[in-house]
Amino acid sequence: MNMRIIKTLYKKEILDVLRDKKTVIMMLVVPIVLYPLLIIAGLGIVSGVSNSLSEHIYNVAVIGDDALARELRGYDLEEKYSLKLVEVEDVDKALSDEEIDAYIEASGTGEKLSLKIRYISSVTNSNYAAGLVSDLLKSYSEDKTESMLKTLGLDSDAIMEPVKIEFADASTNEETAGSLMASILPFMLVVSLLMGTMYPAIDTTAGERERGTLETLLTLPVSNTEIIVSKFLVVATIGVISSILNIISLGGVGIYMYKMASSYMQTSGGISMGKFAPAIIICILCILAFAIFISAASMCVTAFAKSYKEANNYITPLALVVMFASFVGFIPNIKLSNTMALAPVANICLLIRDMLTFKFDAGAVLLVLVSNVLYGILAIMFLGRIYNSEAILFGESAAGVQIFERRKNIKSGEVPELGDVVLVIAVTLVAMIYIGGAIQSALGYYGTLGTQLIVLLIPLGAAVYTKKDLRETFRLKKCGIRYVIGGLLMIIGAIIVGVMLSAILGLIFPESTREASELQASLVGDSFFAMLFMVALVPAICEELMFRGYVLSAFEKRFKPTAAMLITACLFGLFHLSIVRFIVTAFLGYVLCYVAHKSRSIIPGMLMHFTNNAISCISLYYPDIYSKVIIRVAGHVDSFLDLLILVAFGVCFLYAGVMVINLKSNNIDKFE
Repeated sequence: MNMRIIKTLYKKEILDVLRDKKTVIMMLVVPIVLYPLLIIAGLGIVSGVSNSLSEHIYNVAVIGDDALARELRGYDLEEKYSLKLVEVEDVDKALSDEEIDAYIEASGTGEKLSLKIRYISSVTNSNYAAGLVSDLLKSYSEDKTESMLKTLGLDSDAIMEPVKIEFADASTNEETAGSLMASILPFMLVVSLLMGTMYPAIDTTAGERERGTLETLLTLPVSNTEIIVSKFLVVATIGVISSILNIISLGGVGIYMYKMASSYMQTSGGISMGKFAPAIIICILCILAFAIFISAASMCVTAFAKSYKEANNYITPLALVVMFASFVGFIPNIKLSNTMALAPVANICLLIRDMLTFKFDAGAVLLVLVSNVLYGILAIMFLGRIYNSEAILFGESAAGVQIFERRKNIKSGEVPELGDVVLVIAVTLVAMIYIGGAIQSALGYYGTLGTQLIVLLIPLGAAVYTKKDLRETFRLKKCGIRYVIGGLLMIIGAIIVGVMLSAILGLIFPESTREASELQASLVGDSFFAMLFMVALVPAICEELMFRGYVLSAFEKRFKPTAAMLITACLFGLFHLSIVRFIVTAFLGYVLCYVAHKSRSIIPGMLMHFTNNAISCISLYYPDIYSKVIIRVAGHVDSFLDLLILVAFGVCFLYAGVMVINLKSNNIDKFE
């Protein structure tokens, strides 16, 4: 890479972006003007509504006990409680017509008096009046109790308040202010960084394509890498500037709010900003790390679009996902564990929240920063693949969604488009959560079959509607016997390596590993053969047809084989909704993708998938036999050297499988 060229391209891109008024508004006007005005205006509205409610006089009636009404009139109702006792003939009609705000219904006599407050919770004044009436009746009840105790010659204070409770807040002013900022600042920072990168990402990708300047840029004597780096740096720069301005703006508003609250509560002492220095430094590092990830991710999405309008449609789901993930900062019981430190977006929110409340964990900080940088690098690599693909940059339907087109306008044949794949995966996940969850709740263990049918029927339905070549899309072909033998060798090696990876991840993420084990144990049914059918055979068919069929075929059409297999494997890992299982599942998914790519058939993958799941079933139903076989085959693993030997043993199986698959002998070429 030539840094001089990157610098020149950077200047060109930054000027193009700054010419766009939407970018300037999101970068400057929103954080500096709009956010403070919204917060202060919101506080003003809340304060105004509160004052209006407290200054209003509410009409209340009493029925069932005239003596109670006379006694309550002596409580200085209007001055103390903003209440006024009125008399009406039909209290229910008066309450419904809002002539009165609430009424007290008395029943019983003497020492067994029972009072009921009738009000309408959907009416603001009535709801507020009910609270005032409750305070009045509590005071009335205490006075009656005190009077009765005095009549009996007892000390009312000692009996009614035998224990005096006082609150002493041990937190400092800085901790209180930090807690206040931690409740909203992480969410606002993530959203502002997303909003700050969205429009530059659209402008540098889809905007340039719509203006017709992309072709000119690609004809210049510069490499695609230099173009990508310059565009990425521009988007990241705008995002970081926007977020830093948000920090300054929201930090100022937070301090203002704290000072207003302090003066209202008459607390002493100020705030030492120096104590926030570590939190500010970590926040800045978080912004830089997250900017790398979100900038690259935004560009990856918008690079598929050919116009501003299309890019806005594509990036909306990403924005919703990021905003949804950032809500984790509002949940008090979620901690920044090692597992959560690897969750994109959520890890940044939790880390900023912890830093603002003076909770410092160097390991968690490092893990969050490194993971975000790695995610960003992967996204940049994917972006590079996009800019190296002429089919995506200049194709007519590189990322089209044909499902939304009229069926008569769809050309038959070929394999699915990327847009269809993304939509199918999203719909499948939602259907599994809602429909699959309902089926499993109703049918229990056997509901697993319904969930797997969802995995199969949605992509199959999409392929049929869009007139795809089902044989090509789902790889419904015969294959050479060497692919079956090689695939079985590879899955044995993958299982061995996967077991070792699971053991290592279990030490790093014990909580998630325990949850995964409990989930696996919950799949145990009454019969081993029933479980073999439900957990091994059905997923081997349904998941292979979806991922190694529908999904992989679409990615192979647009990307190089390695990238297509890697993306499909990662989606397969994410599909299982477990951070711990992701690495192992994605590894197994890549092995399955490799065999499917080489054989052009779904059959070896189904056999491999069934073998893997069947071994898991055996380990659950017959743990003693499973352990004896493992010890007999692999021996005892008592040291790190034994672990390396076992991993090498698995790698040898993988290598042997690859060698068999790539044999050229015609004698074993066809499996009829």
